[in-house]
Amino acid sequence: MGRLTALLWLCLIFVVGAVAMWSDAASSTVGPQRGWLVIHGGGVVTSEVKDRFVALAGGPDANFVVIPTALPDKEIEEKYGKSQGQLFGVKHVTVLHTRDRVRANSPGFAEPLRHASGVWIDGGRQWRLADAYLGTTVLVEIKALLVRGGAVGGSSAGATVQGSFLVRGAPGTPGNPDGDNTIMMSPGHETGFGLLADSAIDQHIVARGRENDLHVVISSHPDLLGIGIDQAAAIVVHGDSFFVVGGQVAVHDGKQHDGAAYYFLSSGQAFDLKNRSLDKASESQSEYPLALSVTAATRSESKSGIKTVGTGTLESRNSSDAELKQINYECGVSLYSVGHNVYPARPDGTHQAKILAREVDTNKLREYTCKF
Repeated sequence: MGRLTALLWLCLIFVVGAVAMWSDAASSTVGPQRGWLVIHGGGVVTSEVKDRFVALAGGPDANFVVIPTALPDKEIEEKYGKSQGQLFGVKHVTVLHTRDRVRANSPGFAEPLRHASGVWIDGGRQWRLADAYLGTTVLVEIKALLVRGGAVGGSSAGATVQGSFLVRGAPGTPGNPDGDNTIMMSPGHETGFGLLADSAIDQHIVARGRENDLHVVISSHPDLLGIGIDQAAAIVVHGDSFFVVGGQVAVHDGKQHDGAAYYFLSSGQAFDLKNRSLDKASESQSEYPLALSVTAATRSESKSGIKTVGTGTLESRNSSDAELKQINYECGVSLYSVGHNVYPARPDGTHQAKILAREVDTNKLREYTCKF
């Protein structure tokens, strides 16, 4: 009995210490200070989103955990029942799933998270995730992973649950086992994982006509920032900013914008979470008069570095009447053709340009050379 008591006290000390560590590390920034969030709006996960998540989590040889709990049991069995789990081509994947909160609160069950640097949370219904893991060792370990500098990604329900306020959280009933996800605020199911502080996150917004749905939430909770992510698009969060990948993101800040309760950000744009405004540094690009739009892209990596070859168009950013130039290019950075990606560019000699882009393992905009 004495040994058991001592063990229980050690577990309690560990959990309290991990929570304190998370609180201290997270207090100075809105998003993770060292880690990364990849928050995806549902639907097809594009190559760019996959590549960024894997790179930020340490690469394909790192340890990953996938959490499918938002799905119904039958779908989990069909997707993961006969395998150890597959995720974006990485080598080491552990599937972590339970609906038993006692089990979710046990150190043994959460052990794979302690050895992982990447966690992906599948879509489905976000209330299932909240019911299973809020207040348990699983969530403590997910937050500890971020403190270590790891990455947490998720799509659809796995995106929404990363916010502090849980939208569309109405739980299942005997007549509707999946729950009513048209209800934006469901008392008793309004708490998310809180990986992104003071936020309410919605998904599939344009594809399902949800652009304005966060307005009621932000009107009732003006301290929150509403982030609506369209299908296939994502945001990558680090510190006090995020940038948009592969589509559109609606920002609800409690203000009116040309008669609407939100405004859109597009691929490549960055947002300052602390000031709740467009990132001025990333928007100041007057020295880049051209724009490279990528229509096809093939990426490769060698000892000399990363290279993308493909086709695209080069045109003026300042004049709609300027000639559109079709080009074959070779650039020293990872570029992607899916998601309406447009890269600011400037001339750099004959058949050469400098473009602004972010490599997959960073949120920093840098200049890269493109030949055409």
